[in-house]
Amino acid sequence: MAAVEPEAIADEPAAPFASRIAGLGIGLVATAVLVMLPFLVPVAFYVLANVYAATKGTTFASGSTNEGVLFALLVLSVAVFPVVLSVLVGLLGRALSPKRRR
Repeated sequence: MAAVEPEAIADEPAAPFASRIAGLGIGLVATAVLVMLPFLVPVAFYVLANVYAATKGTTFASGSTNEGVLFALLVLSVAVFPVVLSVLVGLLGRALSPKRRR
């Protein structure tokens, strides 16, 4: 076997499949979150509605509840999860993409 220079070894990545494994992990986590969305959205809405009721001092059955605020909380709880997930996957995917060499 021929001797390999230490400088040549230092230029190559330690694990050539590390970014693929990390990408696969991110994909699996994203898929798991998308599968759990039908369960996460009602829980998030319930938490947001209870926080609203606790700060306003009302209950769901109360006549003083503002329906517009509850509808906005519902829309917010439905829209936030996919948007946050897509932003996180985009940022992590951009960070994991291999750098171009000249």
